[in-house]
Amino acid sequence: MHVARGSALRSFLTQSSGAFSRWSFCPKTSCSTTGIFRPLQSSQWYSTHAHKKDVAIQNCRNIGIIAHIDAGKTTTTERMLHYAGFTRRIGDVDSGDTIMDYMKQERERGITITSAAITFGWRDQRINLIDTPGHVDFTIEVERSIRVLDGAVTILDAVAGVEAQTETVWQQATRHGIPRIAFVNKMDRAGAGFGRTVREMRTRLGCRPVVVQIPLMESPRGISGSGSNDAEFSGVVDILSMEVLRWGSDSKGANVIRSPLDSSFPDKDLFQEAVKARVALVEQLSALDENIIELFLTLEDHMAIEAKDLQAAIRRLTLSSSIVPVLCGASFRNIGVQPLMDSVVDYLPSPEDRPAALARMADGNVVEVGSGSPKERLCALAFKVIHDARRGPMVFVRVYAGQLNERAQLWNSNTHTKERANKLLQMYAMDVEEIPHITKGNIGVVLGLKDTRTGDTLLDAHDPRKGLALSGIKVPSPVFFASVEPMSTSDEKPVEEAIKALIREDPSLGMRVDEETGQTLLGGMGELHLEVAQERLVSDFKVKAEIGKMRISFKETMKGPRVISEVPKWEYDREILGKRGRARVGVSVERLERSEDAEDSSASASAPENETKKKAGDSLSMALEEHDGNEIVIALSEQAPSTDDAGALAAAEKATLAGAVIPSGSTDLPIPVLRTAVKNGMLSALSRGPLLGYAQTYLKVRLTDLHLYGVDSTPAAISSCVSAAVTEAIKLGGNTSAGKSENNSVLLEPIMDVRVEVAEKDVGTVIGDISGTRRGRVLSLDGHDGEEGHEIVDESEFQLYAPPDPTYTGPGSGSSPSSRSPSGGVVASMADRKSIRAQVPLSSMLGYDGALRALTGGTGKFAMEVIGYGEMDFDRQRDLIKEMRGG
Repeated sequence: MHVARGSALRSFLTQSSGAFSRWSFCPKTSCSTTGIFRPLQSSQWYSTHAHKKDVAIQNCRNIGIIAHIDAGKTTTTERMLHYAGFTRRIGDVDSGDTIMDYMKQERERGITITSAAITFGWRDQRINLIDTPGHVDFTIEVERSIRVLDGAVTILDAVAGVEAQTETVWQQATRHGIPRIAFVNKMDRAGAGFGRTVREMRTRLGCRPVVVQIPLMESPRGISGSGSNDAEFSGVVDILSMEVLRWGSDSKGANVIRSPLDSSFPDKDLFQEAVKARVALVEQLSALDENIIELFLTLEDHMAIEAKDLQAAIRRLTLSSSIVPVLCGASFRNIGVQPLMDSVVDYLPSPEDRPAALARMADGNVVEVGSGSPKERLCALAFKVIHDARRGPMVFVRVYAGQLNERAQLWNSNTHTKERANKLLQMYAMDVEEIPHITKGNIGVVLGLKDTRTGDTLLDAHDPRKGLALSGIKVPSPVFFASVEPMSTSDEKPVEEAIKALIREDPSLGMRVDEETGQTLLGGMGELHLEVAQERLVSDFKVKAEIGKMRISFKETMKGPRVISEVPKWEYDREILGKRGRARVGVSVERLERSEDAEDSSASASAPENETKKKAGDSLSMALEEHDGNEIVIALSEQAPSTDDAGALAAAEKATLAGAVIPSGSTDLPIPVLRTAVKNGMLSALSRGPLLGYAQTYLKVRLTDLHLYGVDSTPAAISSCVSAAVTEAIKLGGNTSAGKSENNSVLLEPIMDVRVEVAEKDVGTVIGDISGTRRGRVLSLDGHDGEEGHEIVDESEFQLYAPPDPTYTGPGSGSSPSSRSPSGGVVASMADRKSIRAQVPLSSMLGYDGALRALTGGTGKFAMEVIGYGEMDFDRQRDLIKEMRGG
């Protein structure tokens, strides 16, 4: 039966199948002054492409939305989904009915707590989008999302400008080399400053912002131009095509009206500013791109260069992270979202445009993954795990090479276990679609994996490269903890299993058992983090438990910098359940000298850029791994153990010169299994300190000897032997006689990187409070301290352009401090507000929100994040030990 296009029956069939029509704005070349639309595919990507080939990798975009909390990430994402045809109505954060914020805790609070993935199409491109949280407590969600993304959209609040968490997520993206575009949101609000925000991107983020749009300000009385006191934000000006874009209010922003901007445009000031912006754009690109220089020398006119040539240059420079294209809009009013989606396709990279992923072989060699033929063997990274009551663990993976097929047998190179991919899913926030495979460069979900966790590498089970591992994901340490008490004995096991499931989902949570009290302690990144975890234990996992008072999570380490403690031989010989376990090891433990400033930028074995710096033949550098601020060195040689004493001695001497250890004795265990057993023993010892049982940090643990006793030397025996030896070395603390173990260790407290924004008149009062009462150290005023990730270039090479706005009163603004906002009200000058950066102990920051309001009359605001741990003074350590032990 033929169903006519546009008929009521066709409409009914489309709706009943659950597939929504997806609409896309037509290419610019064919558009008139009024937007024209055409129907494309439905929202379910795989079902609508069932009879087509997989999308080419160059037509895929893996992008993330990153920003400070309440900048409009989810609001913008909801508009993207609506204009792409995924939803018929636009979800609202305040109403709690958004697609991306599907958790009960998210909808109640109106914030994003966990990253959500969704796939949709735009301009015949496949977009895998991840919406990330903006709250500092959930920074692990941003970290593991950025690890697998190819590009990012950074959203900035036009009123607040660059905020503290904006800098944090920007540095995370910089560390992974992710190209970005910027979207200045909330341009419709009083006090919005597009030009000021662009300048802050330059000074606070250290990037090269390139303006490709400027805001259109019009009076509701019909008077054009931003010079009117009651001018309001009504659209944007496309600098590349020299067009004015307006959005129809009666179509929820789906109807885009384009009109040419030339000398005949009624608002002469707007035309002149657009010309100035285009000249600046060409000049900026010419300084960085040779093709634009050649075009300009040929045409000798900034306005004569075609939009497609500028667009190509912007794409090249964005992919190399040389520039950051800047757009503007107001997502809540449905203005500016479609051009942002176009920019995602035009400027951000496909997986093919990104450098090949780096992986480490079992022998320490670093190899590229995904740069070979399409038939290259499977290599995927598990970057997120969520627990579903019906489906079980759902593991999110990014495929870097090969193809992951349904029912495939997999090898987890981190845990050395076999897994099976029972089902593969495509995620649409909380909804799923079953798919037959996940191709190279794409993101999907695997069901049926029992032991896989965040950061694990998955290979084909028949791949001979069993030790191949991609760089992992940096997981921050918990800084708060609270006790979790089961209501009854029968609730103990369900509570323990629920906590383990939570930690598998969110590795920034932690659990330990206090040996003295027997309490189970749950650790997290902050008050909100623990509060959400506690709510989920009760509501999602249905366990019966009481949650205790939240406290700060301290750490321990050996006393004195550069102290080295050695245990040359430690024998383990024990019979458990009728089975003998035996091993002998030698270890050394060294106190590392770390400063709080260097904590974030310290070398990490998991960082892909650091892998390139390591020489393939350097066994020591390849054997070094970092865990929770500790370094562990397990330089085991691939040479088989020698049973001959003379041969073993000669091999050991040769290995010592090379900095490696050759296992002596006999065993059938391969080197990767031995390395894993030693590593587990080291991590077990480092998980508890001798003072109060807190985890230890700033220690370097090295394996110096390993002797095996055939079948008696099981992995469990080796781990137990190593754990006992490392614990003894830490208790000795470099002393020949143990004495009191607590005399050789010290407590460390979390140190916070605090950013406070206050009025200029309150600077002295706030700095005095930080440096005096709160034992802090002020690092900078206005953030001019050359932070990590800030690459300020010579201004002679790059001239910043930022259009004028009424909220900026800095150099070159030409406006008075009492400038007027777009709505006509007086706006407080942004130039008289100062940003203070300091490092303060976390214990001194408790209750700081109320104290700052009292000091600044309610005008100050702050944000903080953990950057490391600092040694506690003797008196505070003594008092804390007395308090914790109840003595």
